[in-house]
Amino acid sequence: MTHTVAIVGRPNVGKSALFNRLTGKEISLVHDQPGVTRDRISHTCRFDGHAFELLDTGGIGLVDEQGFSAAIAQEVEIALASASDILFVVDGRDGLTPLDEEIGRKLRKHADGKQRRVIVVVNKLDVPKLDGILDEFHQFGIGEMVAISSAHGRGIDDLLDMLTTPWSRDGGQVPEGETPLDPPIRLSFLGRPNVGKSSLVNALLEDSRTIVSPIAGTTRDAVDVPFTWKGRAFTLIDTAGMRQKRKVHDPLEAKMTGRSAHTINRANVCVLVLDAMDGVHMQDKKIGGLIHEAVRPCLIVINKWDLVREQGDASKKKEQEYLDAIRNDLFFLEYAPVIFGSAKTGERVDHILRAVEKIELNRRRKIGTAALNDFLQKAQERQSPPLVNNRRFKIYYATHQIDEAHPQPTPTLVCFINSRKLLVPNYQRYLELQLRETFQLEGCPVRWIWREKDSLDAEAKMSKIIGKQSGKSESAVSRTIRPRRYEGKAKPTHTEESQ
Repeated sequence: MTHTVAIVGRPNVGKSALFNRLTGKEISLVHDQPGVTRDRISHTCRFDGHAFELLDTGGIGLVDEQGFSAAIAQEVEIALASASDILFVVDGRDGLTPLDEEIGRKLRKHADGKQRRVIVVVNKLDVPKLDGILDEFHQFGIGEMVAISSAHGRGIDDLLDMLTTPWSRDGGQVPEGETPLDPPIRLSFLGRPNVGKSSLVNALLEDSRTIVSPIAGTTRDAVDVPFTWKGRAFTLIDTAGMRQKRKVHDPLEAKMTGRSAHTINRANVCVLVLDAMDGVHMQDKKIGGLIHEAVRPCLIVINKWDLVREQGDASKKKEQEYLDAIRNDLFFLEYAPVIFGSAKTGERVDHILRAVEKIELNRRRKIGTAALNDFLQKAQERQSPPLVNNRRFKIYYATHQIDEAHPQPTPTLVCFINSRKLLVPNYQRYLELQLRETFQLEGCPVRWIWREKDSLDAEAKMSKIIGKQSGKSESAVSRTIRPRRYEGKAKPTHTEESQ
């Protein structure tokens, strides 16, 4: 992509609403409170054969009591420096303000002599009559102007046409059908406030890409950051800290928490960040529970291990004790590998990406039908299912499915069984533990699909499947998976084996 478009303006003029309208997704957090957006938020957009990177920024000139004004201004400067086109958003209802004039003068400096276009976007104009409304904004004298309503979609097509038409003359169209060979691995960093999620993202990038502060709740949006490591594309998703619902009284924080939870569903791998000094809190368990319920691959990172080392208690024995405690408290995430590291010192930060690559490989690894059914047969022979109402649970055959069309495929086992009511939770846990010991599934949850099936039909289908893979005839395989039946005849005195 040769075009980067930055959306700038004073606080509360509708920049994030415009960003969401242009991307067609609810990416940027929108709220009535000024200064909601702090970090740079980016997304790739396509329109009429053109691809461009769209940047949402914080409000210029925000007076922030928590001291984020300088950091937000720096993020805006970085966005302006990288932009080839600038959308200067103003509020048509408020009219021209002194802060708008100041920003206009600043943008003229960015545009002059650098071949950058500035389009003045007059937002929040829902009325069809615009006579006189736009006149006062013409004094900017820095480019074209368009009237829109981000909330209702009015004038958006005009804006996109105005933005992309000059690109066609530059030969900036993307060839039809051109897609990346390997889509980026989406990595979502989740956890309580102040555990170091943003710091870990910056440590991986080796850059201050997201705003970091000791103040809890610094990150408000889910910030997607493209990243390449050893030729492999990643998207690092920094999220707002998630507190317990009973402690959330601010509507804005409730929105922040909801958006953080939403990133679980669109992540390929979820990174649950814990604070080494605090151990596992109840809220950590709840966040881990959300990951488990979504059936998402997971990696657990114990951050701030450098502080434990400073106290002289970061030995291998201490790590093992900490690991045992995590396995006990987060038993439902037993498949998740654990990394002890420090965003501050960079200790073992690179292990995160190595582990993610391994998890991604495991997530897409196919288990052969013959190998899977052989494993299940031996597992049932090794440990018989418990009796339930004088009957035992039985798996006749199973297949491993990977839905490649799904954006986040999860290892799925479709098992044909005699009765779902006969399967007790402990035996399912036993099967999954045995499965993980036999096949490489570290970091990946397993989705079990149970289908009740008539025993004779199920065994016949199983023999057919195994026979195809082993090269044996169906009748030969059938003799290996079930005993011979003597219907309507007297049972012989000797079996084939004894003869």
